[in-house]
Amino acid sequence: MVDEMDLLRELKDVEPVRPRAFEEARAVLRTAMAVDEAPEPEAPSSSRARWSRRRTVGFGAAALVAAAAAGVLAVTSASSPGKPPVKVAATANPILAELAADITPLQAKAPGDATLEIRNQSATSAGLGDHGIGLYTDDGTYYWGNDKSALRRAIVRKAGDDTFKRGVAVALYAVKGDIGTARARMEVANIAPGTDPSAAERARTEKLKAAAKARGEAYTPPKPPTPERRKEITDNHIWTNAVGALLAAPENPQVRAGVLRIMATMPKVRVTKTTTAGQPTLTLVDGWSDGRETLVVQARTGQPVALLSEVRGIKPSMTYYHNSRVRIADVKAGRF
Repeated sequence: MVDEMDLLRELKDVEPVRPRAFEEARAVLRTAMAVDEAPEPEAPSSSRARWSRRRTVGFGAAALVAAAAAGVLAVTSASSPGKPPVKVAATANPILAELAADITPLQAKAPGDATLEIRNQSATSAGLGDHGIGLYTDDGTYYWGNDKSALRRAIVRKAGDDTFKRGVAVALYAVKGDIGTARARMEVANIAPGTDPSAAERARTEKLKAAAKARGEAYTPPKPPTPERRKEITDNHIWTNAVGALLAAPENPQVRAGVLRIMATMPKVRVTKTTTAGQPTLTLVDGWSDGRETLVVQARTGQPVALLSEVRGIKPSMTYYHNSRVRIADVKAGRF
């Protein structure tokens, strides 16, 4: 079997991939590895989930790595967009609920019409690092480049995508909308309209059958996830898409309020009052069976400060976010 984690690590030696593509590739590869392996008998005390934050259809590991390196990895979920909203407990995390309430009355009044984002490993310096430079327009379009010149070319060529638009729209709805409906919509916010939600599961089944046949064994369907596991998967999808929406619109207080209101409903999300680079912050940690993600936000505004993804087999590294407001016309003209 190909060592997908080794292949993924090699991405660090080539042209840097666009922001969050590395994390997306990791999640997809985790699913690919699970599909490649035969179902294993699991003891109740030591079972490990074989699912990922995002699921994809019909890619081999090498193809996934190549797609990630090219910045064109398309990720979908097997969850059904049409399913009814889940019931949410009346209790919510009081820290996140209070911050969401404080932010809700605020309106987006930041100058410019886009947010320029630099990601690096420094909490205090906005110097350009290996993650390149990204631009989120206020209409939800996303552009990225290795450097300022590459970003400008991407904008001139209109080489953007709308990956985050749906998540941002759900966050805005969540501010005053039904929270159960908001959760259900956020769970599938990464799914493009018209996508067949059952395609990923069919692809997984066919790959498991092929793997069993190659070993000369009869195919044994994997056990369906328990209700607890299903809830864990659901909350993990919600978390991932909500984080994406927050990173895409960090200067919009309404988006921040909606994301925080959704996250406040997730019982496994732990919130701790912390300090980052001398500023008060909140550290949110969401864990699942084979990893966890840590999100740091400003304590008074909910704006994203840093993100750390921890998955087996990959050395974790904290990524810091440095955002500024700009005008698209200025970036297009090279004045930034």
